[in-house]
Amino acid sequence: MKKYTIVAIAVVLVIGIISLLGLYRCPFRLMFGVPCPMCGMTRALYHAVRLEFGEAFSSHALWPLAAVGLPLFAVVKIRGIEIKEKYKNVIIVFLCVTILGYYIIRHITGSPVVKADFHESLIYNLYEVMEDS
Repeated sequence: MKKYTIVAIAVVLVIGIISLLGLYRCPFRLMFGVPCPMCGMTRALYHAVRLEFGEAFSSHALWPLAAVGLPLFAVVKIRGIEIKEKYKNVIIVFLCVTILGYYIIRHITGSPVVKADFHESLIYNLYEVMEDS
């Protein structure tokens, strides 16, 4: 098994444990005050594990893709299964279009999960501190 695969699995496990403890916060939202396209996914997976599917879907409707895709990706990497480049590209384009499309829909519909709050961002707070000095 390649080192980067072990590191990736370790990172996912650490983030999972931190998330279950309620200590994780989206780095993108923390830095910019704007949620990333995957915002709500950790909460959705947390609710799905607890069999709270209504909450899971309201946090992020694409959680089943992550619940199936991440373990499947890990198995493919660990087993060393080769996937043709054109199939990889189709999967990547499908995921990008689906996730970004859902992200746009959530913004249009006013989902509270993706509400932007620039005043809570690290960049805004640093700017305020520098301006006060």
